[in-house]
Amino acid sequence: MKNSPASQQSRPALIRAMFDRIAPTYDLLNRLISFGLDSSWRRKAARILGRHRSGTFLDIAAGSGDVTLALLETNPALVVGTDFSLNMLTLFGTKLRRAHGDGRAALAASDALSLPFRDCSFDGTIVAFGIRNFADRPLALREMFRVLKPGGTSVILELTVPGNAVAAGLHRIHAKVVLPLVGRIISGDGSAYGYLPESIAAFPPAGEFLGMMERAGFTDGTVTALSFGAATIFQGRKP
Repeated sequence: MKNSPASQQSRPALIRAMFDRIAPTYDLLNRLISFGLDSSWRRKAARILGRHRSGTFLDIAAGSGDVTLALLETNPALVVGTDFSLNMLTLFGTKLRRAHGDGRAALAASDALSLPFRDCSFDGTIVAFGIRNFADRPLALREMFRVLKPGGTSVILELTVPGNAVAAGLHRIHAKVVLPLVGRIISGDGSAYGYLPESIAAFPPAGEFLGMMERAGFTDGTVTALSFGAATIFQGRKP
């Protein structure tokens, strides 16, 4: 059954409220539920944009800022981190000051579906573990494409269901049993980590998502599976 217009309109507000609630324990839980792999996945995705030497990058749905910090290691001219959760941005700002990285980074509160930047502003955009939460993925992809300079690259890192049957079975157990339990114990919010496996399962297959990127205007699309498909990097270029 399709969601009603009212439920579609309320979904972004519910997602924002969820991330505001879990912000204090977000980093710890990411490490625990990914067995520490999320950091290496982020660095791998960030290094793709690092090929644009001294580039200007946009980190969309930046959360607590780990991708921006990874991008700063590539010596960019500037990284702009955006998120619609104010509690996440507050955490992000604290981490950025501790890392002494705020000289080449800026933070902005914004919705991924309506980016407050001019056309052709960035050499690269990146979204890590966020696009499955967007209410309108095609619109978000068009916005990423719009703000890219010609020749720029968009990178999307997302949690996915492994294609291998054995790996998929283990993933299902981890998602349905371990995630909600650990989430409830650490954050006190079982509903947020009950939502997580549902959102991963609902994310489209790699080929379908690449097609979505192509329809937004991207070319040279590629897919890179990480850790047997538990996460996937998608990338595309603006001609």
